[in-house]
Amino acid sequence: MLRLKRRTAAVAAGSLFAALYAILGALPVSKILLGSGNFLTASNFVTPLAGMLFGPFVGGFAAVVGDLLDAYAGYIVIGSTGLSIIAADLATVATAGLAYTGRWRAAIAVPVVVLLLYWADPISVLFVGPVPFTWLHMLSVPPLIVVLLFQKSGRLSRLNPVFVAAVTFASLLCGQLTGTLVGQELAVRVYQTLSLQAWQGIVPLFFPLYPVERTLFTVVGSAVSIPILRAVWRREHPHSQG
Repeated sequence: MLRLKRRTAAVAAGSLFAALYAILGALPVSKILLGSGNFLTASNFVTPLAGMLFGPFVGGFAAVVGDLLDAYAGYIVIGSTGLSIIAADLATVATAGLAYTGRWRAAIAVPVVVLLLYWADPISVLFVGPVPFTWLHMLSVPPLIVVLLFQKSGRLSRLNPVFVAAVTFASLLCGQLTGTLVGQELAVRVYQTLSLQAWQGIVPLFFPLYPVERTLFTVVGSAVSIPILRAVWRREHPHSQG
């Protein structure tokens, strides 16, 4: 019965978070070049937080409901780009949620599998000039592995800013690559709104932008997440001195 009450409370809190997520989803931050009418929004600042607060499942539910509310309100245009936004949010929440709840093998596996899928997809642009498209995604995985192993061994707290920042960074990069992968499949193969040549011409346009966007989302997202996570922890452990 207690477990049922806790699950009910988690779903209720997740629903409230979904409403906040939808509100932030109405605040544009950066235009998405693929497709029309869609933006990267302020909701990206708290997407990893959804996973860290509620876990991969309830957090994913909150993010998707928030996205669907934004679609209903007209802030997201459902199609190749809108579906890629939802997929990106789910990947971000899954990575952050698995990492924060101690499922470190799965947390590492998600971004690694996404990288492998992207590299294996014949539509993918692997290099822009001499630089691998996924250079920052690859760089985000080793810090994630390090903080997860340190946390597992008790040498690093989940509330440590280094842990939160590394998880936030890796999860956001995983989401970005997932969105790109899903978006290119839908736009080129499913909806056929873009030819392969057109897609290959678009990728170099956002290649220099995504590192700036993900760094911004990481800095702001970590700054928002750390005090919230600490406040929640203190509420759940009122007598602890940690």
